[in-house]
Amino acid sequence: MSVQIAIDHYDDLFSNFDIRGFEERYISTDFLNELGMRTSKLLHKKEIQIIIKIDEKERNPDEEMIIAERLRTFFKNRYDRNMKKKKQIILNAIVLEMTGIAFLLIAIFLGKYTIDYLKEFMLIPAWFFVWNGLDKYVFNRKLLDKKVNYYSILNNSKIRFE
Repeated sequence: MSVQIAIDHYDDLFSNFDIRGFEERYISTDFLNELGMRTSKLLHKKEIQIIIKIDEKERNPDEEMIIAERLRTFFKNRYDRNMKKKKQIILNAIVLEMTGIAFLLIAIFLGKYTIDYLKEFMLIPAWFFVWNGLDKYVFNRKLLDKKVNYYSILNNSKIRFE
């Protein structure tokens, strides 16, 4: 399946405020938004081909190779960054869950050997940590799963200029 995006100049793919060469420039948010809209219905596909249409007079094969490599690098960096965030969220969720369970165990211990007031007091942070850990794991992970999937597909896509 392919996604076609028309541009007037190669500069349309990059930020207007970045004056570095194509191999270093930031990718334009307009381009990324357009790519996101056009690929949103194709995310169930395993492979997408990105076709960038540009006027024949404007084409430069050397620059196209540099730009295609820059896009691949960008997609790979975003994929790696989101995978790292996903792992960090899972680790944070586990730490919160374990902290909550530790507070629950302390509350049970205090309930047996001291007054119930301390037990009730310790249940507050216990449930706070347990529910916060679940919240982080369930909701934040879902958002990152979408981003990881999106950038995984873009990372494996073929980029072609026509």
